[in-house]
Amino acid sequence: MSANLPAVRRRLSRRSKFALAAALGLSAVAVPAAVAAPAQAAVTQYACTVTPLKPIFAGHNQSGTMLVNYRVYVYCSQNRWLNVQQQRWEDDDSWTPPFDGNDYLGGTNWTNVYVGAGHSVTLNNVRTLVNTEAGNEEVFQRTRHQEGASGIWSPWTGWRASANTSMPG
Repeated sequence: MSANLPAVRRRLSRRSKFALAAALGLSAVAVPAAVAAPAQAAVTQYACTVTPLKPIFAGHNQSGTMLVNYRVYVYCSQNRWLNVQQQRWEDDDSWTPPFDGNDYLGGTNWTNVYVGAGHSVTLNNVRTLVNTEAGNEEVFQRTRHQEGASGIWSPWTGWRASANTSMPG
């Protein structure tokens, strides 16, 4: 059993027409921008993971000074060139302002490191342990990187820190 329903004819008010026109106008501007952004960003999307690993004991040099290996693990899902910056630190708790008594031990830059798609590399940086205090030294590292593909380089990532390693000084 079907009922004959009268066709409802709806008229848009002037305000509704204006609102509809404004919404269509905004979408005409927003849609191309949303579609265009990923196309440009695809070349500089981060395809690599750079992980600062916990520093490890690496033996002693000829004068008996302890050595530390500050390793950086890199994995890339796509072919990429990388620039990697590393900072090495000794962690100190500070009870007086500015409450950041960490000691900067040095930095290293790796430039134009190539990593193929689906591959990984470990960057090794063996350094002498710097004795900055009585007792153990708590060392860690920070890294950041940028990626290059087809001559376009990404911005630098934020800094990522490794876990601390306590080593007798």
